[in-house]
Amino acid sequence: MIRTDSGALAELPAGARVVIRLPNGHELADTLLACFDLRLVAVPLHPRTTDRAAAGIAQRVLAAALVDAHGLHHTGLPDIHPAPAPDGLAFIMFTSGSTGPRKGVMLSRRAVLGNAARTAALHGLTPQRPHGTCLPLYHCNALVMSLLGTHLTGAPLTLQAALDPAGYFAALDATGARTASIVPALLADLLEAGPDWPDGLEYLITAAAPLTSDLARRFHRRYGPRLRQGYGLTEAVNFSFTMPRLDDAEFRDQYLEHTPPVGAPLPDTELRLESGEVWIRTPDLMTGYWQDKPATAAAVTDDGWLRTGDLGELRDGLLVLRGRAGERINRGGEKYYPLDLEHGWREAGLSGRFAAVAVDEPTLGQGIGLVVTEQPVSAVRDVYERASLRPSAIQFGGFLATSTGKPQRTAMSRGLAARRLAPARYERLLCHAAATAHDLLRTGAEHSGLRALAAWAGDRPSGGKDEVIHDALDFMRQHWHDKDDAELSRAKARWHRTLLAEWPLSVHAELTADVAGRHGFEGRPVPLGTEARFGDGSLLVLPHGPAADGPVWPLGPLLSFLNGSTEGGGTDRWTWLTRLRDRGFPTAGCSVLRAGRHDLGGVLWARQPDSGPNDHAGATG
Repeated sequence: MIRTDSGALAELPAGARVVIRLPNGHELADTLLACFDLRLVAVPLHPRTTDRAAAGIAQRVLAAALVDAHGLHHTGLPDIHPAPAPDGLAFIMFTSGSTGPRKGVMLSRRAVLGNAARTAALHGLTPQRPHGTCLPLYHCNALVMSLLGTHLTGAPLTLQAALDPAGYFAALDATGARTASIVPALLADLLEAGPDWPDGLEYLITAAAPLTSDLARRFHRRYGPRLRQGYGLTEAVNFSFTMPRLDDAEFRDQYLEHTPPVGAPLPDTELRLESGEVWIRTPDLMTGYWQDKPATAAAVTDDGWLRTGDLGELRDGLLVLRGRAGERINRGGEKYYPLDLEHGWREAGLSGRFAAVAVDEPTLGQGIGLVVTEQPVSAVRDVYERASLRPSAIQFGGFLATSTGKPQRTAMSRGLAARRLAPARYERLLCHAAATAHDLLRTGAEHSGLRALAAWAGDRPSGGKDEVIHDALDFMRQHWHDKDDAELSRAKARWHRTLLAEWPLSVHAELTADVAGRHGFEGRPVPLGTEARFGDGSLLVLPHGPAADGPVWPLGPLLSFLNGSTEGGGTDRWTWLTRLRDRGFPTAGCSVLRAGRHDLGGVLWARQPDSGPNDHAGATG
């Protein structure tokens, strides 16, 4: 019990609400248990919650007291409330807000006790079987299973305030812990340190964020199959699913060869898959969201099913999660799950932390984005060029995750943009350019781009309706061998200006404007081949065509003819990105402009910290 405040807590009437903002550790554990035993309603907050935010929560829930590192403070708000439900409230847990505004999840004593008892039984928590955790007690996982589970069963609890991998395993070894909790984000740190496995520890329990096959494979290589994944939501009091213990062969099959499943339902818990969404019905269901009946009605059906917002499927009777319903990528009616995409990229050789995200794309609705962390550009390029489904936007840096390691996909996608050209229309342009190249080569014209076009298309007719770009190609065919006098130079300049504002070159400029807007800057579209800086240089953008050694590009010879350039607006995106990373830009990326199988270049960009966006762009060449 708290040495200074347990008596003060005891003076509060049952049902009074207490906001708790304490660092993770024994004092927080004692305070939470004191509130539970005294039938007070605890409202635990992250210890870094600001004074203003904590006061706002206290006002919102009409808390009678706030406990922080300086002791217990009376708020002056009422401590007597209307009679609660027969089983009463035990906790109001505020969500992180990573998928929307923060909601206060009301958990009854009956629900909390029921879930704690069920999980304790699954993992055999008894006075003879100690349990350990390094997870924060202000989150539902550690609070219910680890703290209350050991409190109810009399099992000793090894509590570590923060993860020190060697220290955690040493403490588990010293106390003879048989089970212990962790989350994937901390599991990765543990594997980096690689301490010896504690003698009495049977397995680790992981939850709160998806476990990847790559992380499971690394764990198995170091420690064997001693890992059990689980799944649940605060709205259903922590765990609703837990994996059974598997032997080595079963572990390899379920965790390494496939996306790791999260398990089978707890006793008395029902699963329903509604259009792929995981619905749960359990006696451990929340009472509702604090003062938010519409949100409660949206989350819980009239007959008690919790709509989790997670997508899943059954494999061998075990639930496999496929990501959040709001994060599923709808690419022209084709549905892609981020976890499946990430699994494919890992199988293709990409390691470390990365995330698949949805990218707004006007034609298909959404494209696929890839956000990576420390991976070298060469590794990302290798996976990109070998992938059957290539990302339309790639960002180096800016990976965002919750404290438990869940990728914040929606937040990461906000700075990404994509465009796509109609493949059939682009094919017509390519054929027209190829026919032009054949005609010019017959007249003795020499240009590497013309030969590349001729080799690509053979003698196929161009077909299709006329376009401005087709007229420009006809102008090139007519005047390729003409002497470049003043009149022809003026005509070439007019054509060049016209084409920059016409399809398909205009799409590069539109994409640039979209990228700049998503980073908080407004300005004119930036033409192909023009580098521009926004916000006093905090955002650098460059729209470009394919690299000189890239795929055949119908506009290369035309742009060379009109403005004398040798590259036609092309640049090597991978070399550019490598250079920017070497220069220390926190984030850099590319939006790839494609028409079906054709790579048309795109937009490169890099961002560095600034004092705030403004609305000017300056061309630098």
